[in-house]
Amino acid sequence: MNDSLTLTQALTDFHFLRPLWLLALLPAVFFVRRLWQLDAQGTAWHKVIDQNLLPYLLNSTKNSSQRLPLYMLMVVWTLSVLALAGPTWSKQTQPVQQRQDALVIVLDLTLGMFANDFEPNRITIARRKIMDILDARTEGQTALIVYGGEAHMVTPLTDDSISIRAMVPALNPNIMPVIGNNPGHAVEMARALMDEAAAVNGRILLITAGVPAEQNNQIWETLNDGRYPLNIIGIGSTQGAPIPAANGDYLRDSNGEMVVSVLDRANLVTLSEQIGGQYRDVSIDSSDIEAILADSLLADADNYLEADEEVELWYDAGPWLLILLVPLCALCFRRGWILQLAIISGALLLAAPPQTAWAQQTNTPIPLSDDGMTDEMMMNQVPVSGLPGIAIVQEPQTGFDIRSLWLNRDQRGVRAMQNDDPVTASTLFENSAWRGAANYRSGNYAAAIAEFSLGDDLDSHFNLGNALAFAERFEESIAAYQSVLDIQPDHADALKNKEIVERLLEEQQQQEQEEQQQEQQEQEEQQQQQAEEEEGDQQEQAPEQEEQQEQQEQQESEEQEPTEQQEESENDNANSQQRANTEVEEDQESLEQFLRRIEDDPGELLQRKFQFESRRRMIERRAASQVPR
Repeated sequence: MNDSLTLTQALTDFHFLRPLWLLALLPAVFFVRRLWQLDAQGTAWHKVIDQNLLPYLLNSTKNSSQRLPLYMLMVVWTLSVLALAGPTWSKQTQPVQQRQDALVIVLDLTLGMFANDFEPNRITIARRKIMDILDARTEGQTALIVYGGEAHMVTPLTDDSISIRAMVPALNPNIMPVIGNNPGHAVEMARALMDEAAAVNGRILLITAGVPAEQNNQIWETLNDGRYPLNIIGIGSTQGAPIPAANGDYLRDSNGEMVVSVLDRANLVTLSEQIGGQYRDVSIDSSDIEAILADSLLADADNYLEADEEVELWYDAGPWLLILLVPLCALCFRRGWILQLAIISGALLLAAPPQTAWAQQTNTPIPLSDDGMTDEMMMNQVPVSGLPGIAIVQEPQTGFDIRSLWLNRDQRGVRAMQNDDPVTASTLFENSAWRGAANYRSGNYAAAIAEFSLGDDLDSHFNLGNALAFAERFEESIAAYQSVLDIQPDHADALKNKEIVERLLEEQQQQEQEEQQQEQQEQEEQQQQQAEEEEGDQQEQAPEQEEQQEQQEQQESEEQEPTEQQEESENDNANSQQRANTEVEEDQESLEQFLRRIEDDPGELLQRKFQFESRRRMIERRAASQVPR
């Protein structure tokens, strides 16, 4: 009974993992039929012997053994196709492997990060770069540490990038309780996180504008064993920029001189090289991240561990069918079989000559529409002219194409673009400019930005600006267009596209300002409404108190001979009731004030957390200094 149930369940769940391979059975029918016809036409004797003598000289009948190769070919073809289609009827539990790749991001939150040599300022660029890093890391654990005069941990090592992303927008120097520049403390904290987690493949990424020279030795002593390399991304310029203050002026020193924050590139390069890392200037594209994270892309079997989770996958029984092919393939070594099949197969392949495809470049740009962003964005490096607009992102086509035997990868990519399949074309092109154009047409702007960033010519910068614009990274897009204009100031399309993107950036900023004003207005209206409600409550309670006083006076007038004890009791009751009303009002007001003070802003929470940690450290230092030696 159990066997019948198991068989029934197996027949119910039976299916193919790759059913499209079953279409390969159709050519098998044509192929075998053609071989049968060629075999039936006879041998060369039929051409030289008279037709009347053939029945007496040759045996015109074919027995089954003479056509055994055709039968065997059909069986081998069918079994191979069924194996490729992946027959399955049961699931198998597979362990899940997790990559051991730890990255601790150390972010500089000194006052120098308010400098605006990068628009809008350095801290905004740093936050965006951290977001890009989190997007690029699909595996491994990540931690985030910030520092000013002291270092504080935002998140420990975790594979939950969503929680880290929620904290990043709230990071700015204003939340740091101690002003200063102490990256040595932050590196020590990062090293402690790595050691506590026993990280096998750990790295530290420092995002900063500069490290004080006197702290180089402290950082080197922390990481001199070479277990955790220190990579650095520098934010800022060598010319530097002043630091805006809250009063509208710029930060000044004790002598009244304006403080200018300058990128100390030389010291950062030296420090990263000493500890086995590398240094990169921050870039508008992802080239800096790709260089820093390049080592993590090299997979190593020792860097994977089995996780606690398991997944059930359909068990592919196709390889077991290949065992049946072993004795059948052995028969192919009989004399004449392989040669016969090879000659006939080659003749059939050559019967379908391929069509030649050539890649071409078009330099006929289509500028941005005056109405804003459209899919008519001009491309100077499109592999095939006259391509349609941006296609919907789709899965690349897979499978063997016999015509690919006569085409290189770029030509096959051009053919895919002609067939309105830019996703497949992006996987075929070897030329980075054409690959970027394919990603651009498919709407994969992040990949297009990465490809266009590899080029350093005018067209690459221009196409990079277009891709950045469609990705709504307007500031970086304007910078890319400006680089085009620096090379060719009279580039009409770059000028026009830059104007459009600048207008879109202004509209975006204006919309953000309107939203902020609207939020402020709503808060003011809410506060005003609360004040009016409190005033109304007080006005409602005043008549009640007056009415109570009138009742009390009336009772006193009715009593002609009140005793002193009754008067005292009445006065006590009135006072107790008034005190009770007052206490209720005070409790309500204090509760409303407490509820208004509750904040869900992560910046407020981080600031309080850092202040608490700073006070605790100060108390510990004082206690340690008072311990008798």
